[in-house]
Amino acid sequence: MSDFKDMLKAGTEGIAILDAQRCAQLAKDEDVLLVDIRDVRERDRDGCIAGAYHMPRGMLEFWMHPGSPYYKSVFGKYAKFIFICAKGWRARMAAVAAKQLGYNASVMDGGFSALLDLGRATGLGLVQTDGDKFYTLSEIEAKLPHILKRENIARYEDGKVLIGNRKDYPFSKNFVTCDSVEEVAVAIETMVTQGVGPWVAAVHAMAMRADQLKGDKNILAGLELAKDRLVRTRPTNTLIRYRLEDVLRSAQIALDKGRDPAEFILKRIKTIMDQMYKFYGRRAGYGAKLIDDDDGILTMCFAETSFVLAMIMAKDAGKNITVYVPETRPFLQGARLTAPSLVECGIKVKLITDGMGAALMAEGKIQKYMTAADLITLDGHVVNKVGTLPNAIAAHAHGIPYFAFAWGCDKNKPGRASVEVEQRDPADIRNIGGVSTTLETIDAAYPAFDITPPKYVAGIITRHGVLSPYTLNNGFE
Repeated sequence: MSDFKDMLKAGTEGIAILDAQRCAQLAKDEDVLLVDIRDVRERDRDGCIAGAYHMPRGMLEFWMHPGSPYYKSVFGKYAKFIFICAKGWRARMAAVAAKQLGYNASVMDGGFSALLDLGRATGLGLVQTDGDKFYTLSEIEAKLPHILKRENIARYEDGKVLIGNRKDYPFSKNFVTCDSVEEVAVAIETMVTQGVGPWVAAVHAMAMRADQLKGDKNILAGLELAKDRLVRTRPTNTLIRYRLEDVLRSAQIALDKGRDPAEFILKRIKTIMDQMYKFYGRRAGYGAKLIDDDDGILTMCFAETSFVLAMIMAKDAGKNITVYVPETRPFLQGARLTAPSLVECGIKVKLITDGMGAALMAEGKIQKYMTAADLITLDGHVVNKVGTLPNAIAAHAHGIPYFAFAWGCDKNKPGRASVEVEQRDPADIRNIGGVSTTLETIDAAYPAFDITPPKYVAGIITRHGVLSPYTLNNGFE
């Protein structure tokens, strides 16, 4: 086995090893791109490099080879590339690989550590501790369409839970008012809200119930019953359980301190929501980078905030995009929620029926397929609105990458066999908006979700970056 230092030097002939100051100067050249190859956990922990393009080292050959289905067009737009890692060692290996692919590659000596030292010495803003250009909470709120602003999803007000009524949107902007846990549960079950809406409504219902039980010595038992009822509303999307258990712990802490459980629950909800929208911004930023100018992007159902914000960021970056939106039977979330939200944000939209995706791919109109994910298993299966899977298979057949926006994987769901797919009322299939489409005597089936195997998934867009569905179990949530 060769010496470690010899291994680092192997193949580096002709590759410039540059100090941080020289790299900072060269980065101003429009033909030079800084490439940050650190692990996503390092970036999350230590900060990001201003103006740098992030590419995990393991994806170099896939993203930089022009013949790869995952080739990133950014690598055809610059003449020189400077690779940066934590200390400079991995950057040398990356530069060697890039050189073998025909690129003009250099290395920042000392890596991110040297850049930090230079920033401290010069006062230059070389490091961004909160991401590449992640929008602030106020910026995110200002950019989002009506239906995705947090106060329009669900809130607790004057002893009642107000839930944004997505069944009437976009024809009416109103709220369903609930004064009991049961009413909130029924609203969730009857699709008044969907996506993140069910858990947002549910945690506010817990605050309402805590208020209603104030002074009751069995308040925790009452909150447990409320939690159990609310969990049953969404058997497939397990995030609702985790959020409810989270705010229940806040109620316990409040009681231990002799404080008001409802107050503690509401404070915890605000903390969760602040973090959630911050992470929306991160996922959206990573998603926007995957989009190229003139892309046609197929989605499915209502992929919610990360997806919509990614489209906004791509548009803000000057990219001309068109989003193809299937209507999404039987409740038409694509037609009623996704399409109007994107149009409100100035995004070009084409509304299509659920079966048109493959035809548009064959015509060359689709370059990316992007959805949300209600659940991702530990082994990388993506659970989402039924109809997601056939589009993923078609995308795979046409060489089109499929990316899913997700909070992470559920470590209590090891594989597809552990997923309970919600079977909804078949009567919903026999009508649209209350108008019958067939005879009442016709049998029907309505599985609300389908499960896409990881082999059809190019990447999961998380707050840590774009990850392989096969590596989600490496400590991410």
